Amino acid sequence: NPTERLEAVKAVDLARLTQEAWQAERDKMLKICNQCHSLNFATAELEKGDDMIREADRLLAQGLQIVGNLYKDGILAKPENYAYPFPDLLTFHDAPTVIEQRLFLMFLKHRMRTFQGSFHANPDYALWYGWSEMQRDLTEIKTLAAEMREERE
Repeated sequence: NPTERLEAVKAVDLARLTQEAWQAERDKMLKICNQCHSLNFATAELEKGDDMIREADRLLAQGLQIVGNLYKDGILAKPENYAYPFPDLLTFHDAPTVIEQRLFLMFLKHRMRTFQGSFHANPDYALWYGWSEMQRDLTEIKTLAAEMREERE
């Protein structure tokens, strides 16, 4: 179920929220790419980027689930300013715990670098400054969560 934030996303036109809107943007991009590259090449490159972001989102989902379970299990207490007992990626650098700070970096910094490198034909940047950092973030989140669970016992 969407939260009130969806209305804010709609108001600033932050995301393509329907398949049709997404496809219209993709078609515009393909038209631009096709000025210099074949349509097959441009399509294949964008699909590679899509695949990379899908994998990055799987890593991020693991991090979210780990931190979400800390809330669910009562190890993390819901902050007063949170709507739900679940990590809030839009608190940005004001995230209340070290583990959520790491999750924020994973989402906003390292996932973005994975995205940027993937869609700007820079696999080195996507790998070293994006994907690899996301892997490190997830390892740290797992370690911190295990330590928090141990301390609770």
